[in-house]
Amino acid sequence: MLGLLSNPMNGMPIEATKAIVPLGIGLASAAFLAMKAVATPKFPNDKRIPMASLRPGDSSHDNEYNEDPNAFIKRCEEECGPFFNVFLHGFPYTVVSNPYISEVYTSGDFSHLDTFEDLTSMMAYFNTIRKSNKHNGLQTPHDIVRNILNPNLPMFTPEIAKLVEENLEQELGRCPVEKGRILVKNPFHLIHELVAKAMAHVFVGPEVAKSRQIVETFMSAAADFGEVIGVHAPTSKWRTLALRLNYKSFHNPLQKHLQVLVDVSTPVVLERRRLEALANETGVEWERPRDILQQLLDNADKYGFVDLEDVCAHILILIVISVHTTADAANSMLYYMAAFPHSMDKLFEEQQQILNDIQAEREHARQECLKKGEPINDHLDPAHDKDLPVAAVKKMVHLDSFIRESFRVRAEPLSMITNRRARRDSTFSNGYKISKGASFIINARSGHMGPEAGEDATEFRPWRFVGKAKTAIKVGPDYLPFGMGGHACPGRFMAIMELKVIGALIVTKFSKVEMQDPSKTKMALHSRLGEPIPSGLKFFIRE
Repeated sequence: MLGLLSNPMNGMPIEATKAIVPLGIGLASAAFLAMKAVATPKFPNDKRIPMASLRPGDSSHDNEYNEDPNAFIKRCEEECGPFFNVFLHGFPYTVVSNPYISEVYTSGDFSHLDTFEDLTSMMAYFNTIRKSNKHNGLQTPHDIVRNILNPNLPMFTPEIAKLVEENLEQELGRCPVEKGRILVKNPFHLIHELVAKAMAHVFVGPEVAKSRQIVETFMSAAADFGEVIGVHAPTSKWRTLALRLNYKSFHNPLQKHLQVLVDVSTPVVLERRRLEALANETGVEWERPRDILQQLLDNADKYGFVDLEDVCAHILILIVISVHTTADAANSMLYYMAAFPHSMDKLFEEQQQILNDIQAEREHARQECLKKGEPINDHLDPAHDKDLPVAAVKKMVHLDSFIRESFRVRAEPLSMITNRRARRDSTFSNGYKISKGASFIINARSGHMGPEAGEDATEFRPWRFVGKAKTAIKVGPDYLPFGMGGHACPGRFMAIMELKVIGALIVTKFSKVEMQDPSKTKMALHSRLGEPIPSGLKFFIRE
C-alpha cells in the first residue's frame, strides 16, 4: 500500500524545502551539470553538407527566418538541397528535409530529448518533484498514456463530451451578447478552461476536479514553466547551468502546483481507501473510480511509485505537456473556422446528415421494440434523437480533415520541437556522414508542403483529406505535429478527440465565427505555439 501521508521530499514537507538555499545541490552535482552544459551542439564533420548563406550584415539566420519562415526555407532548399546547415536560435543545426525525414524519426541514432534538454532542462525541472523514474526521461508518462489512458479513451470520451458542452455554455454565458453574436475577447482562455476541466476529470476524478485550485493548476502549470525558462530558450551553456540550478531553488513553481494537487487529492484518496476497506469487510464489491489517479494507485508497484505525492508528480508532468498544447490547437482551430467561414456550412451539413441517420436507426430500434411488445427505454427516448453523441463526432470525416489541414498549414517550418541530437556516428542513405553530437532540425515545410499534399499545397483546403486514409491522428513525413515512428506522441488520440468534440459543439451552436479584427487573420493562422493572438472572436448563434 502506498504511503498516502508520507512527508514529501524525503521526509521534508514541500513548504520547508522552499527555504533551502540552492547551494544544497552539492559540489558533485554542480560539477556534473557543468559538464553536461558544456556539451554544446555542433555541425556534422561531413563538409559536403552546405551552409545556408547569410544575408549581408546578419550574423545568424534568425532575422531572415523570423521575417518569413517559408520564404527562408524555400531559398535554402533551392540553394542547398534537402540538407543544409544554419545558425538558428543561438545554436548550429543541420536541417533535414524530405525524403530523409523518416530516417531521423525511425532511427535510434537520433535523440529528441537530448537537444530539448539542452534548450529547456525540462527533465531537471520535472525531477525536482518526482521521486521515482528520474532516469528514464518521459518513458513513464508515455507508458501511462499508452497503457492506461488510451485503452480507456472510449470510456472517457462521453464524459469529456458532456463536460465540454456544459462548460462551453457556462463560459460563453459570461460573455457579452449583441444582436445574436457572442463576443469572446480571449478565446484561448475560454478553450483553456474547457480543456483543463475535462482533463482534470479524467486524470484525478470528479471529486478532485471540482476544486477551483486544481483547475487553475492544470491551466497554469505549463505557462509557469515557460516563464521560468524565459521567452527564449537558453543560448549559452552558462545560462543552461543557471537554469538547472534555479530549478532546485524556491523559484520553482512546479512544487507549488504539486502541493495543491497533493493537498486536494489526499482526503479523496483516504475516503476511497475507507470505502474500499468497508466493502471488503462486508463482502461487497467496491466500485473502483475510473480516473487515472486511481489506476496509478492500483498499479503503483508496476511503475515504481513511492507514495501519493510521487503519483501526483507524474500526473502533473502529464498535465504540463498536454493541457496547454491541446488548448492551443483547439484555439487555432477556431481561428481557422473564422478565416474560412464557408467551412461551417459544410461541417453543419455533414453533422445533420449523420444525426438524421442516427435518428433513423433509433426509430428502427423503437419499432422493433414495439413489434416485440417490449417497452421503449430511456436510451431510445425520441427527445434525445438530435443530441450530439460521440458516435456522430467520430463519423464527421470533414471535421477530421479540417483539423488535420489546420495542423498541416500552421506547422512551423523549423520548430524546436522537431530537433534531434546524433547519439553516435551514422550515415544517411544519401551518403552524408553524421558525427556523434551533431544537432538536427526537421524541415516540416518539405513534408507538409511537398508533392504528396498536391499542387495547391501552400493553400488551406479544409477537405483535402476527405476520402483518404489520412486522419488527424495518422502521422508521417507529410504530417509531423505529433512526430512519427515509435516515438510519435501517444497523447494525440485524446487531443484529437477533444478537438473534434469542441469543433462539433461549435458547429452545432453557431452558424459563423468571425475575427473581431480581420487585419490580424494572417497572424492568427500562422501563430506559433503559445503566441497570443491580438484579436477576439465573434460567434453567431445558430437559430
